[in-house]
Amino acid sequence: MSPFPRYDRMVSLVLIVVLGLAVVLWIDINPNILLARLGGDLPPITVSWVLIAALVIIASAGTDLLVRSHPQMQARTLPTLHLPFASLEVVPDFWILPSFSIIGSFAFFRLFSPGLPGAAFVLALIVAGGLLLTVLVAQHYTLDRHADVSQRARLVLQVITYLLAFACFSAVYATGFRTLYGAVLVAAAGTFLAYELLRWAPGRGMIRLALIIGLVMGEVIWPLNYWPAPFLTGGTLLLIIFYTITSMLIHYLAGTLQRRLLIEYGMLSSALLAVVIYATFG
Repeated sequence: MSPFPRYDRMVSLVLIVVLGLAVVLWIDINPNILLARLGGDLPPITVSWVLIAALVIIASAGTDLLVRSHPQMQARTLPTLHLPFASLEVVPDFWILPSFSIIGSFAFFRLFSPGLPGAAFVLALIVAGGLLLTVLVAQHYTLDRHADVSQRARLVLQVITYLLAFACFSAVYATGFRTLYGAVLVAAAGTFLAYELLRWAPGRGMIRLALIIGLVMGEVIWPLNYWPAPFLTGGTLLLIIFYTITSMLIHYLAGTLQRRLLIEYGMLSSALLAVVIYATFG
């Protein structure tokens, strides 16, 4: 019989993250507090993002403990982190979605703070907490011995990955950063989230493939910066491209890529692109 998720530990971790995120959002009401300007045209760094980084570390550490306690992980050889005082086994593959659940929720909903300060505040907490809990439970079931249970859990994680990709792409597009900086951020998000999707596919070299996808996404935003579209439209277009590339690559790695699928993805992408363009210029 497969073990049940440790909901007590999961809920405790989620509550810590949500409380921390509430503090960050409250501080972010006045983003000029402890604002560090790096000079030139480099984007400034606020204390909010420093605190978000701390929450990401907490969520990753908590996720690591939860995953390594699963019986299926006991027989696996895990990467080892060599510290000056000890050696620690870690599962970095499972850090990605918990981290982006925090980053994506904060980056996306803070865009609505000027117009909907209270609603954006509450939504960010609900979405971040809900996504993190769902990710923790789904990651637990991806390790299940039963293939059907594991497959359903992976499908849930795939959906969440695309939602987080949309949130991150939209947030970067909305900043209006210089193309170089925007491309780096989109490429980084695209690389990590692409790896999350590809790591379940058969074969090797997934890190290299994820880096290529991230590079493509970084190049895509280059011309998009000259397109005066709402950030939701820009994020949707980036998501369409990201979804098409990753989905076709996953089918290719699994040996299920056929002409019919190529036509379906081409028609779907074209239709969605037409809708985005019409919504912008229509």
